[in-house]
Amino acid sequence: MNKQGKVIIEIMIFLVLAVLISATILFLVKSGVIKTKDSGAEISVLNTEFLPIGRSGTLVLKQFDFCGYVDENYDCVRPGDLFYLGDSVYFRFVVESSSSNNEIFLIENYRLLSPSGKILLDVNEEENFYFNLPSNKNKEEINFKDFFIIGPEEETGEYTFELFLENPSIGKKITLTKHFLMEDEDY
Repeated sequence: MNKQGKVIIEIMIFLVLAVLISATILFLVKSGVIKTKDSGAEISVLNTEFLPIGRSGTLVLKQFDFCGYVDENYDCVRPGDLFYLGDSVYFRFVVESSSSNNEIFLIENYRLLSPSGKILLDVNEEENFYFNLPSNKNKEEINFKDFFIIGPEEETGEYTFELFLENPSIGKKITLTKHFLMEDEDY
């Protein structure tokens, strides 16, 4: 037998062994004989998240404002970062996001901390705001507005607002941290 034929046979034997060993390991994992690190969760063994195909794009926070009020046209009335306990604190922001499969899918949430670090509003799955927009453009600018109220029984001082945005279709996240002051109206 010549040398080239011998090398080809050795490569074929190696490939067959690799396939058999991989199949055996996958079978043992599937049957539960071999436990994966996170065995309690449902995980795909062939996770393809590492492939960059179709997962590119941009997610940019273009503008953020605290306001005394935000009207139906998303105009900020009385912009600023000083508010009084018991008042509504409005905010608005503009996000530029890429579309994926002719759709823009965004998830928004926020956390609010008092001056002493007490969590007044926290991020959790139940409080997520989901935004879907059909789009035939590569990028879209989307306006958001919301508000919260800090009760008169809370402390005065500098509060911390953390905004969390995500576009899971393109695998992008943004976190913004802003500070604002709350004073007692009688002050």
